[in-house]
Amino acid sequence: MRQRPPASATDNARRLGLELLEPRWPLDASMLRITEIVASNDESLHDYDGDSSDWVEIFNPGAEAVDLSGMKLTDNANNLSKWTFPAGSSIAGGGFRIVFASSKNTVKPNGEIHTSFNLSADGEYLGLVAADGLTIIDQFAPKFPAQTEDVSYGRGMTALGSSVTLIDAGGAAKAWAPTSSVYDATWTSVGFNDAAFNIVGPTGLGYENNPGDAVNYVADIATTVPSGIGSLYVRMTFDLANFSGIHQLKLRMKYDDGFRAYLNGVEIAESNAPDVTRWDSQATAAHDDAQSKLYQEFDVSAAIPQLRLGQNVLAIHALNVAAGSDMLLTPILVGFGAQITSPETIGFFETPTPGYANIAAPTAGFAGSPTFSVPHGLYDAAQLVSITSATPGAVIVYTTNGSTPTVNAALVPTNGTLYTGPITIAATTTLRAIAFKTGFKPSFIESSTYLFLNDVINQSPLGQVPAGWPASGVNGQQLNYGIDPDIVNLYGAQAIKDSLASLPSLSITTDLANLFDPSTGIYVNAYSDGRSWERAASAELLNPDGSEGFAVNAGLRIRGGYSRTGDNPKHSLRLYFRSEYGDGKLDYPLFGDEGASEFDVIDLRTDQNYSWSFDGNPLNSFVREVFGRDMQRELGDPYTRSRYYHLYLNGVYWGIYQTQERVEEFYGETYLGGDEDDYDVVKSGWNDGLGYQMDAGNDAAFQQLYQLAQNLAVNPTTNANNYYTLQGLNPDGTRNPSLPVLLDADNLINYMLIIIYTGGYDSSLSRFLGDNQANNWFGIYNRTAADEGFQFFIHDNEHSLGAEGQGHGTQNIDRTGPFNNGNQNSLYYFNPTYLHQDLLSHPEYRQRFIDKVQEYFFNGGPMTPLASVALLNQRIAQVEPAVIAEAARWGDSKVAVPYNKSTWQTEINWLRNTYFRSRSSTVLGQLRADGLYVAIPAFSLASNRVPFGSLLSLASVGGGTIYYTTDGQTDPRLVGGAINPSAAVQPFLSPFAINGNVTIRARFRTSTGAWSPLVEMSYTAYLAGDYTGDAVVDGADFLAWQRSYGEAATPIGSGADGSQDGVINDVDLDIWKARFGDVAPSAASTNAAAVSASAASLLAEEETPTPSAAVADEGDSLPVDAAFASLAGWRTESSLPPNAPLLAIRRERWLDAPSRRAHQAFDQSWPPRLRWQHASSVGLIEELPADELDASAATELELEEFDAAFDALPAI
Repeated sequence: MRQRPPASATDNARRLGLELLEPRWPLDASMLRITEIVASNDESLHDYDGDSSDWVEIFNPGAEAVDLSGMKLTDNANNLSKWTFPAGSSIAGGGFRIVFASSKNTVKPNGEIHTSFNLSADGEYLGLVAADGLTIIDQFAPKFPAQTEDVSYGRGMTALGSSVTLIDAGGAAKAWAPTSSVYDATWTSVGFNDAAFNIVGPTGLGYENNPGDAVNYVADIATTVPSGIGSLYVRMTFDLANFSGIHQLKLRMKYDDGFRAYLNGVEIAESNAPDVTRWDSQATAAHDDAQSKLYQEFDVSAAIPQLRLGQNVLAIHALNVAAGSDMLLTPILVGFGAQITSPETIGFFETPTPGYANIAAPTAGFAGSPTFSVPHGLYDAAQLVSITSATPGAVIVYTTNGSTPTVNAALVPTNGTLYTGPITIAATTTLRAIAFKTGFKPSFIESSTYLFLNDVINQSPLGQVPAGWPASGVNGQQLNYGIDPDIVNLYGAQAIKDSLASLPSLSITTDLANLFDPSTGIYVNAYSDGRSWERAASAELLNPDGSEGFAVNAGLRIRGGYSRTGDNPKHSLRLYFRSEYGDGKLDYPLFGDEGASEFDVIDLRTDQNYSWSFDGNPLNSFVREVFGRDMQRELGDPYTRSRYYHLYLNGVYWGIYQTQERVEEFYGETYLGGDEDDYDVVKSGWNDGLGYQMDAGNDAAFQQLYQLAQNLAVNPTTNANNYYTLQGLNPDGTRNPSLPVLLDADNLINYMLIIIYTGGYDSSLSRFLGDNQANNWFGIYNRTAADEGFQFFIHDNEHSLGAEGQGHGTQNIDRTGPFNNGNQNSLYYFNPTYLHQDLLSHPEYRQRFIDKVQEYFFNGGPMTPLASVALLNQRIAQVEPAVIAEAARWGDSKVAVPYNKSTWQTEINWLRNTYFRSRSSTVLGQLRADGLYVAIPAFSLASNRVPFGSLLSLASVGGGTIYYTTDGQTDPRLVGGAINPSAAVQPFLSPFAINGNVTIRARFRTSTGAWSPLVEMSYTAYLAGDYTGDAVVDGADFLAWQRSYGEAATPIGSGADGSQDGVINDVDLDIWKARFGDVAPSAASTNAAAVSASAASLLAEEETPTPSAAVADEGDSLPVDAAFASLAGWRTESSLPPNAPLLAIRRERWLDAPSRRAHQAFDQSWPPRLRWQHASSVGLIEELPADELDASAATELELEEFDAAFDALPAI
C-alpha cells in the first residue's frame, strides 16, 4: 500500500467533499444510498494518513442534512451492528459522505471517518443500517461482485436539468502578462495577493491584430490585453454558500491557442499546454481560429472536492503558440445537480468519483483480457497460437499488423479478425487482441510479438517500404527501412542473428497512424510535445533466453531536443505508464538489483549526435553518453540507470536503444524517499528559450538557491554565511533545523567534475549556445523534507569524451570556466554551472572542490585512467555483441559505404588508448592553472605495505607547514580554515616509524592560511617472512609458503610473496629462513620465549642434518622424520604424553613435484610423509586420539592403511 504524507484538515475536507455547515437533523434517513465503493484501492483516493484505504460513498438525495450518529455500516449480514457511526457524523442535503473501510476505527483530525473493517476485493455483503441495528436502509446483497483495482462499483446517476453558473461569459477578471517567474508558485491559489494583476475587466480577454480577416476576434474581445504576448495569467473569483448540490462540473472554453486551468490552486483541465507551464510557456499546438470562437466543453467534475465555502478562484493560464497576431480567452464554469437513475443501474465505473456523481453509465464489468497460448519471444519454427478470455461469451477480435481491433455495436469487427480458432504464426508478427461482450467494458488491448530472426535479417533488403508504412518524406521526416545485405554478406547471416539475440528485445506496437499520420502522428510531427502528443501503444520485453519479460500498455511520445528534426530517421522515444492504458505502472525490475522495479515513465534513448543513423558519424560508440551517468554512480550520487536493447516498431527492426530512467517526481519518491508530490523537478527548457523549466512542483526553492548564491558571489565577504545557509547550517558548520537544505555541495562538485573530466560541452552550459545558455541538465528537490539539497543529474552528455563533428577536436577541451558571457547573473538562465561559479567565491566550497580533485584523480580514484577505462569497459562488454545488428540496420543511413563493427572498434580503441590515457593529466593541468588544484604533501613511503619500523617522511611542495593525524578520521583543517586543535593533529617535524596498521591524513598550510588537498595514506607494517600475519616468523609461515609454492600472489606482496615479485618461489623461502624467529615489535613480549625455543631447535637441526630418504611411491613404508617436527609449533611423538590427541596429521604426496622441490630447496634432509600439528601452531583442526592408531605410528606407518584416517580430516 503506497503512502502519502498527511494532508491538512482543510485539504481533506475539500478532497472528500465534507459538508461543513451546521446541519439540521431529520428523523428519517431512509433515503440514503450507498452510491460507490472501492474495495481494491491503490490510487483512487488517499486517506488522511496517506494510505490507499478502501472506501464507501454514501449519498443523501434529500434537501436536508442527515445525522449519521448511531447508524451502522457492516460487511456481515449476520452482524448488522458491526460498526457504528461516531457521534456528530452527518451528511449534507444533496451531499456525499466518504467513509474509509480501513480497520482503523477512528475519526481523523479533519473529520474523516474510518470503520473497524476492510472491504474484501473478492466480494462480500455491505449494508447501511439504521441506528436501531435492525432496519437495513441500503445494501449490496447477498454480496457485491469481485472488484478490480482502482475501479469502483455502485449506482449510476444522471444530471438534473437545473444548473448553477459559477462563472459566466463576461464575468469579472484580473490578469497579468507575466514578465518573470516571480508569481509562478503562488498565483493560482485562493490567498494570492493579485494587486499586481493590472489588467481588469470582463472575460473575453485577448487582442486581434488582423480585424479584417474573415475570421477574427473583434466581437469576442471584451478586455484587450497587450498585443503580441504569448502568456497570460487570469484570475476569476466566485462565492459559494453551499456546494452540496453540485454533482457535476463543466468548464466551457473559447481559447486561442491553449490553456491550463486551476480551481483553488489545483489543476483541472488543459489543452495544448506543455507538461509543466511557467510564466513564459507557449502552447504546444495551434487552435484553429474558427474553432477558437466556439465553446469547447471539459468535464471537470473531479474538481468538485476542491470547492469550498466562501470564495473560490478559477485561474487560467492562457497560452499562444507564439507571440502571434491574436489571442482569446473566455471561460464559463457551470455546476449541475444529479440524482440516482430510475430504475436504478448498478455496476462498475472505470473512473471512480469519490465525493461527486457517477454520471457515466455503469457496466456489468470488464471483459477478461485475452491471453495467448504461446508466449511472446524469439522463434525459429511456426507456432500455433490460441487466444482465450476468462469472460464466458466474450468475442475476441485480433490484428496482426499492429492496429487496434474494433467492433460495432453488434460486436462485428470493423478492424481486425474475429477469433474462431488457433492462428498459425510463421513469421515475425505483432499479434494484438481485445475481448468484447455486450454490457461489459471491452478489455484492454493485449499484444504478443513473435520474432523470427530468419526473416528479420531479410527485412526490406533493398529499402522497400513495409506494408502499410509510409514512404520517406511525410512532413519532411526521413524514413529509412531494411537490413543492409552488404553487412549480412560481410559477417554472415548467422552472425547477424547472433547479434540480434545478444540483447533483450523491446517491441513497441501501435497503430501506424499514431506514428505517421500527417496531422496527428508523433513520428512525423516530432517537435510537438506534451500530453496531447502522447499515443496509446503496447510495449513488450522479449528475453532471448526465454525468461520472463513483460507486456504492458503505455503512452508513447517522442523524446529529445534537436534530434527531433526530420533529418533524423531514428527518434528516441518515451513510455508513460498510466491506468487509462491498462496497468498504471510498469511493474518489472528493468535494472535488476541495481534499481527500482516499478516505473511511471521510462526513456528509450538512442545515440543521436555521433550516430550512424542521424549523424552519419564514424565516432559512434554507444558508450559515450552513458559514461557520464555511470561515473555519477561511481561517485556515490543519485544517477539514471540504463540497459541496452534491440528495439522493434510494429515488428520492424529499429536498432539499438537504451532504457534510461527519467528524472521526475516518481524517481524522487523511489530513490530519495517521501512522496512524488513532494518534489520540484527543474531542467533546461526546450520550448521555453532554453532557460530553466519546472517539470514538476514549483520554483520557490530554486529561486531561493539562486538568490543566496548570487548574493554570495556579488559580495563574498559580507554574505559569506550564505554558503552555510544554503546547506541549512550555522556559520560554524553545525545543522540549523530552522533552515531548509538547498545545496548538496558534494553533489554539485561531483556533477561539475564529471562535466570537466568528460569535456561535456552541451550540458548545463552549451558551447553551441556561446557558453551562455544551458541545454541538458536536471535537478530535483524535496521541498517538504528539505533536509537534502538539490540533486543535479548528468543528462544527454553526448558531446563529450573528445568528440567534435567527425573527429576528436575536443580531446583537450577545458570546461573549468569561468563562463561569464552575459547570462551568469540571470535567474532565467540559472543552472548548476553558474551555481558552481557563484560558490567558488567561498573558500570552504573551493577547498571542498580541491579535496574532491585529490580524491578522484589519484591513487586509483574513479577519474584515473585505469579506473575510467574499467568503467567504460563494462558498457563496451554489454553492447559489443549487438553492434553488428546496428550496422546492418543503420550503418548505411547517411553514407554510401556502410559503417560496420570495425568502425565502432576503431572509436573504442581511441577512447581506451588515447583519450583516457591523457585526460586525467590534462584536466589536472587545467585545474592547477585555475587555482583549483594544488600539490599535496609528498609521502616518502610509496607502498601501502612496508616493513616494521620503516621511517615515513612528509614533504610539502612550495613551502608551508604540514599537519597530519594518524587516527584515520581527524582532518587537520577545521571548517573555516583554522588548524584543528584536536590532540590528534600534529605538525610534521621529523620522520616517524610505521610499526603497525595506520592511516595518515595530511595537509600542508601556507603562510597565507591556504591549505592543500587532504591526502590520506594507509600503511600496513609487515614482518619479513611472516606469511601468516601472526607477527611471528615460525614454522607456520613455512607451511604457508610450502602450500602456495609456485602460485601467483594476488595482490603482489600478499601471502607468502615476501619478495613482492608476484610469485611464491625460492626467494621467499630464503627470506623466511633469514628472518626465522623474528617477532614484530607489538608482539615481542608475548612470543619471545616461544621464538627463542623454536630458533634453537631450528639451528640444532641445521647443524645435524638427517640423511635424505629416497623418493618413494605411495604405499611404501617410510620412517616418520622427527627433524622437521622439532620446529616451532611441532612436537615429535616421543614428546607426547600417553593417549595425547594428535591434533592433525598431514600426509605429503612425495611424487608431487612442486612439493618435492619445496622440501629440497630448504634442506634435503626434510622429506616427511606424516606430520602432527600442535594446537599452538595453526590451530585445532580435528582431534584424533593417538590410541586409535597402531602403536607403530611412533616409527612408521603404511600409507595405504592411513588413507581412511587422513581423508577424514580437513586439510591443514
